[in-house]
Amino acid sequence: MEKNLYIDASHPEETRIVLKSGPYIEEYESENKNNLSLKNNIYLGIVSRVEPSLQAAFINYGRERHGFLAFSDIQSDYYQIPKEDKDQLQKAEEKIREDLKEETESGEIESKNQPDEIKEKSNIETADSNENKDQTSGQSEKLRENLKNRYGVRKYRIQEVIKPGQVILIQVLKEERGQKGAALTTFISLAGKYIVLMPNTPKGGGISRKIFNPADRKKIRTILNDIKIPKEMGLIVRTAGSNKTKNEINNDLSSLVKIWDQIKENAINSIAPALIHQESEIIKRTLRDMFDENTQNIVVEGNEGYKKAQSFMKTMMPSN
Repeated sequence: MEKNLYIDASHPEETRIVLKSGPYIEEYESENKNNLSLKNNIYLGIVSRVEPSLQAAFINYGRERHGFLAFSDIQSDYYQIPKEDKDQLQKAEEKIREDLKEETESGEIESKNQPDEIKEKSNIETADSNENKDQTSGQSEKLRENLKNRYGVRKYRIQEVIKPGQVILIQVLKEERGQKGAALTTFISLAGKYIVLMPNTPKGGGISRKIFNPADRKKIRTILNDIKIPKEMGLIVRTAGSNKTKNEINNDLSSLVKIWDQIKENAINSIAPALIHQESEIIKRTLRDMFDENTQNIVVEGNEGYKKAQSFMKTMMPSN
């Protein structure tokens, strides 16, 4: 059925979105400028304190309430340990990812994209809410522990490797709730139209479990083998990418790599705590997640909103 997307950006305080399918409203969303979402935003933060009893750190990322960073959400790159120990740890983690890839069921998101403490589960959910049903089973967790023992990965404690005052790049996993600060991670994920890019989680590409069709999965696997994924990065093909061409997937990848390059540049030139990348732009999210081949028209009210929509469309889907 023909769809039309309406974006009302004429009010300075609020932007409203309606997706109509024929005469029916399929989706509605609004965003108030005074209550913007922090979820998926990326910040340069400072470790304010390390809490051994919780095996977590509290991060000052510019908000009144400091964020909560679990030890399992900290990349080993941030560990303040001798280089030889860090190299040994990262080699073992790489072997673990390779073994998990071989032993994980083909229907799951490929575990080669998951770091040592099973963190991409929550990271992927945050980056791509449409894929948030993907879970890592208890069997995989047990397998990971066995592999850890096999490769002799030392189980560090947070107080041994993370120190107060340390600068760290984090992404918001969950919003502040009640008296609790936001949940944070160092495993960054960037959602595109067709893929989710994990720029600091190496080992190739995976496929969303919500893509069930074996033929679609085989076609996507062929595309992933043909495109050049930077060796330090991983990606997941979203359900929206199930019937897309190699060029469309590759263009989405190139766009997200450019965004990551800009994030790194912003981080280098910023003084913590600082906002580095804002994910919560509603017009961008709308075009990325609601627009598809069934959308006939996009109607925008408000000149500034129209220019944003044009700019985002040119970046994400230049052919449209």
